[in-house]
Amino acid sequence: RGAQGSQPVSGAPRCHGRSCQGELPDASDCARDAQTKSTVTDPAYDVRLRWSPACGTAWSEVRPRTPHAREVSVRAGQDVLSASYPAEDSVGYTSPMLAVPAPRGVEACAEVAGRLACTGLEAEPAGEQ
Repeated sequence: RGAQGSQPVSGAPRCHGRSCQGELPDASDCARDAQTKSTVTDPAYDVRLRWSPACGTAWSEVRPRTPHAREVSVRAGQDVLSASYPAEDSVGYTSPMLAVPAPRGVEACAEVAGRLACTGLEAEPAGEQ
């Protein structure tokens, strides 16, 4: 039913591009084909820029080494989406998804215990306001 190529219908994403915007990747099927495009490592945690070609979305993923409150964000130009999780939350590690045609110029950030770490892939200078 509308599945393209040889991909089974069950493997097709439930959203694409703008329809995914603001959704969490784990709640969709976008995490299934996600690729890590860049990583930054801090002594307390790792931040990864994740990108799903099937969904046309990017998001940030953080892996803290100890339980701390965290804010995870993803940015492309003026578009920024973020999510905050308390220290006792043991499942929240991603930002919402941002609709982007490619991961180029997308920045993934996480702030854990007051320390901010950001990663980006071939970030292009954006006109700051």
